[in-house]
Amino acid sequence: ECLQAATSARPDDHQLWNKLGATLANSNRSEEAQHAYQKALECKPKYARSWLNLAISHSNLQNYHESARCYLQTLSLNPNAVHIWSYLRIALTCSEQWDLLPHAASQDLAKFKEHYDFVQYS
Repeated sequence: ECLQAATSARPDDHQLWNKLGATLANSNRSEEAQHAYQKALECKPKYARSWLNLAISHSNLQNYHESARCYLQTLSLNPNAVHIWSYLRIALTCSEQWDLLPHAASQDLAKFKEHYDFVQYS
């Protein structure tokens, strides 16, 4: 309740929205968390942490295609976060996208552009 009240007082605070999303996600309320992460991304579209959290929420809801897209967006924003490639491989495996696993192994974002809609920054 406190975080929700704080977002009303500071609706443009991307970190506050992200914290609300994380709190909701940690309470097994992934759908509600997604709304908060989307609000954070409306405030700051290049906020990699919210993209990652959104991806995790989609995975928790077994929406693996959207989860993979969000992981790719995170990697585009933060290419040094190489651990996210393993999360992407899990999402691809769960969605049975076997043909894309070699692209994840090679860690080449460009190879995913024809399969997923994300903005490539690097």
